[in-house]
Amino acid sequence: MQKIMLTGATGLLGRTLYKTLVKDFEVVGTGFNRATPPLYQLDLGNQQAVIDFLEQHQPDALIHAAAERKPDVCENEPEQTIALNVAASEFLAKQCAQRDIALIFISTDYVFDGKTPPYLESAQANPLNLYGQSKQRAEQAVLAHSTRHSIIRVPVLYGDVSELAESAVSVIATQISATQTTAHDNWAVRYPTHVEDIAFTLRDLLKRPENLGGIFHISDNQAMSKYDMACIMADILGYPQSLLEPLDEPSQSAARPHDCALADSRLKQLGIAHGREFKEALKSILLTA
Repeated sequence: MQKIMLTGATGLLGRTLYKTLVKDFEVVGTGFNRATPPLYQLDLGNQQAVIDFLEQHQPDALIHAAAERKPDVCENEPEQTIALNVAASEFLAKQCAQRDIALIFISTDYVFDGKTPPYLESAQANPLNLYGQSKQRAEQAVLAHSTRHSIIRVPVLYGDVSELAESAVSVIATQISATQTTAHDNWAVRYPTHVEDIAFTLRDLLKRPENLGGIFHISDNQAMSKYDMACIMADILGYPQSLLEPLDEPSQSAARPHDCALADSRLKQLGIAHGREFKEALKSILLTA
């Protein structure tokens, strides 16, 4: 049985990766200050601790899902962002290459500027904000260390949350109201993707490790703005959509790309496809959160 190490196992994506992969692999999950057994605490900024952990557990593959993923936080905390998103990723890539461990690095559609979608895996990156720039730098470092290393680019994610604010999708449900008018971005086009579908895809790739290496895109294909998502949530929660106001110009501090649709051509060639209808999936999340 393959042994898979997972960083960021306490996060939105990481929790679902752990829950899914543990059914087919031996999984060693790590987190930082929120990690409790069976997960291990590991400070990715402590290079000796990382080396010791790799030597102790000797995984066959490592999924690196830990990151600072909020663009506005990245802009306000550039040093911490570079330390986690770039330096820690590059160190992991180097250590994994030396030990013949296949690294799977979770990246983002924000490495693109959103001007010429859809983007193939071979498309030229041109990130607009520090978050995207940090992920692009990490991608380059990861691929430079081994042809066995993989980049997994994903769009905005949603899924079973510990709190609605944990996802940039489900947080919208905390912003809308049954009695007050609220405004929501109607400029940027998003492709919300369920974390379980990311996990199913990585499971399928890990079962066929000969196909790992290089860049993969994983994305659902339902295009919508945050305003569109708010309308769907209002319908689910029984709120009047008339109280929702569309914002047709960008309004956030960190620049966002307009449309970063990811074309998953490599997965299609492998016959790997997982997706679900957004409204039905979201309904189960909102009504149980």
